[in-house]
Amino acid sequence: MFRLISNPVGQNADNLIKLYDSTKGCCEGNANAACQYDVTIPTANAVNNIIFKDLAGVNKTVTFSPAVTGAVAVRAAIRAAITENNWFEDDDDAVAAVSSKAASANTIYSITGEVIIVSMLHNAATTVAAVVKCDRINVCTFSLDYAGLATTAFMVNGVVAALGSLTLAGNTAAQVTTAIESAANWPTTADVVTVETATAFEIRITDVGGNTYKINGVDFARTNCAAGYVA
Repeated sequence: MFRLISNPVGQNADNLIKLYDSTKGCCEGNANAACQYDVTIPTANAVNNIIFKDLAGVNKTVTFSPAVTGAVAVRAAIRAAITENNWFEDDDDAVAAVSSKAASANTIYSITGEVIIVSMLHNAATTVAAVVKCDRINVCTFSLDYAGLATTAFMVNGVVAALGSLTLAGNTAAQVTTAIESAANWPTTADVVTVETATAFEIRITDVGGNTYKINGVDFARTNCAAGYVA
């Protein structure tokens, strides 16, 4: 994650004698709480800028010129923007400072650390405010390849919701995602991505590691557990 550097002024960017404001030892740090900021951008659109708070708490806009497209390029641009003034440094925490994941036609960019992200601009016209998550937890991926049935019983932590008919012939991956997200038992902490193949809906839910998921009595497999954040 990004850490606020306590002594950034006048030093070389490669200087090893850096103090993180939250961990400088003799004195209590004044760093912002470490949080994760999510910004959802249409995958096909170019990203024009990012706005975050500088050391004085004032909005700083970094414009990407030219605008950047593609998750790899956007992640690199975000990282460069936040570290260019030597105010923040990636401390190689278990949570990546900048990451991304696909969600239907969008890409969700997650920026984590003691930097406050305000927004990002895409398509030269649309500003997207960052969604902040500050509770650090164990996050896992819950996976199930579902062949589809006329009756779908979706269970979360023992509570069942009926999703109705979700068949491969009659539904799309987007419809499956919508049905799951609209279920009465759907946790606010969870995200879901569904991919349709010739034989199944590949459902991937990201949520608090201690939760349990089932469809028609079949358990989702819990994998890829790691530190993460929820609102």
